[in-house]
Amino acid sequence: MARKLASVVKIASVSSIPDADRLEVIEMDGKGWRVVTSKGEFQPGDLAVYFEIDSFLPSDDERYAFLRERCLRKFCSKGGSVLREGLRIKTAKLRGVISQGLVMPIAKFPELVGPDGAPPEIGSDATAALNVEHYDEVAEAMRPAQGGIGASDVMGSFPGFIPKTDEERIQNLSEYFTTMRGRLFEVTEKNDGTSITMFLSPSMDAENPFGVCTRNQRIKPPEEGAEPTLPWRMAYKYSVEAAIRAANEATGAELAFQGELVGPGVNANRDFYRDWEWHVFRIWNITAGSFVSPPEARALCARIGLQYVPVIAESMDVFNQFADTDALLAFAEGKTVRGNEREGLVFKSVDAPYVSFKAVSNRYLLKNG
Repeated sequence: MARKLASVVKIASVSSIPDADRLEVIEMDGKGWRVVTSKGEFQPGDLAVYFEIDSFLPSDDERYAFLRERCLRKFCSKGGSVLREGLRIKTAKLRGVISQGLVMPIAKFPELVGPDGAPPEIGSDATAALNVEHYDEVAEAMRPAQGGIGASDVMGSFPGFIPKTDEERIQNLSEYFTTMRGRLFEVTEKNDGTSITMFLSPSMDAENPFGVCTRNQRIKPPEEGAEPTLPWRMAYKYSVEAAIRAANEATGAELAFQGELVGPGVNANRDFYRDWEWHVFRIWNITAGSFVSPPEARALCARIGLQYVPVIAESMDVFNQFADTDALLAFAEGKTVRGNEREGLVFKSVDAPYVSFKAVSNRYLLKNG
């Protein structure tokens, strides 16, 4: 499911900020985000459009002109020419208050109003209507022109029979503090890298059953004698095709292993790896169309020799241990097993039905975006 980057919301509360005459902080019904806004811009009950952090807004839309000075992001070729530009929404700290996202009055978006003049439904997705993109997806698409994986390396789009790797944030799941209470979750580090998916599925692709993919694209295997791309280096380094073949035989199912690539040159390598590594964080059962449970995934990786992401807790009653979003986000802050600032944590239900989400450290976001 595509991430809902822009949505229609209802303002739940408006609070003053000490020593800030021109600013207020708002909260929204059903969401755990807080956003700093201009004083008097909103009242409780108002409808608005909320843009999540990591939204990439059109820079030529005059409604967002006030963001250009601090949010403009340009993608340039190796020669320096501008290939694309847009406005990236990031976490900020204003007058001591963490602000995450952008909220604008619904009146600024007449295209969201129904043909009969009816206001849009609260919670409705406005991402496509407002031409909002995911910053990370834009950045990946621009890498070939910036000297990364080139168009000639791409075999096709990401396979439709495997879910993409984009966990929902806990701030959008406030109901979990009621509906998920008592359920047990595996808690793992959120590695600060880029996702790589590898699978072996003769039923889905008899001609090329072993696949190596970035978040949005399937990558061609290197031609004989050619330098392999980084995703394929990981496939060779860990003998992944043989490992998945062994896993498929052991389980009687076709499987896709999804993991994080970390190392030199990958997302600033903030955990200071000296070499590239690939850490599995979940396994998709292609045959059954469902995720393998975390205990089974850990055991399977150990059996076939693939490295699993660092585990903080194998079984935690998360929503009885943490009362609200703030408490869970505070728990997400901390150090990696390597001793550096971690990006956050990922939570996956131990038992079916499978549920997963992430809590990204605000301390990390303020430092690294």
